[in-house]
Amino acid sequence: MTFSNGLLERISRESTDFTPTMKRIADAILDNPTETVNLSITQLMNKSKVGSESTVVRFYRQLGFESFHEFKVTMAAEIAGASFYNPYEEVRIDDSPSEVVKKIFNGSIMALKRNMESISGEAITEAVDLLEKSRRIICVGYGVSGSIANNLSFKLNLLGKDSLYCPDSHTNAITLSKLQKDDCVFAISHSGESKDVVLPLQKVRNTVRIIALTGYADSTLARIADLCITTSVPEEMNIRTDAIVSRCVQMVVVDSLFACLAVREGVDSLDTLSLSRKSLSYLKF
Repeated sequence: MTFSNGLLERISRESTDFTPTMKRIADAILDNPTETVNLSITQLMNKSKVGSESTVVRFYRQLGFESFHEFKVTMAAEIAGASFYNPYEEVRIDDSPSEVVKKIFNGSIMALKRNMESISGEAITEAVDLLEKSRRIICVGYGVSGSIANNLSFKLNLLGKDSLYCPDSHTNAITLSKLQKDDCVFAISHSGESKDVVLPLQKVRNTVRIIALTGYADSTLARIADLCITTSVPEEMNIRTDAIVSRCVQMVVVDSLFACLAVREGVDSLDTLSLSRKSLSYLKF
């Protein structure tokens, strides 16, 4: 297979000078670049049949990249070309607004149907059990995932739960340092590799229960969590985009957890929701 000038062409050209281990990584990438942009470090390690994640780290650093995410972003942009979103049908720069809307809606609908069949009902049940029993729930997420974490925290408070969300990682680090054993952390990261999510949780993983909502079951976040809800989304070719489909699926998962908790608590939840809504009524004309 030949590649035009760019990162893939460079990998192909320089692979003859790589060590045998590095060449296995290069061959795995060149064999299916489109698949690679959706792999975690662990998945690429396994696909390449190399001994450790550190080998993958050395590979992308040898190419001049500071992080695996930066490496994948560059490659994804190269693959995407004129398109920047590929759930099932690419959005192209010459599409009309109505065509863009249709493609985004169709991609989201298909992804939701796919996840409705694939998300573990057992994981949802366990998450509801844990949220119900927790004294306090700290919702953690940044960027796109931050909007989902904020929505979850708001919904939990509507049900009378003690839930916290903060968009600032420093504040969260302080909050997480003062957790009690009956607290729970609900962490959201589609890649499961966001350092500001993972690093503080690695310090408290043996202190409290951690629920993860992520797109990769073998990600770092998934591995340190006590319970992982894994979503499945189609390839979004240019991962610099706003993670359109993954955000949509995550939001529905969060709303489903909210509904399950409300049903679990029965009539009492209706009273609590009514009281919560009344408390907001003065803010509306």
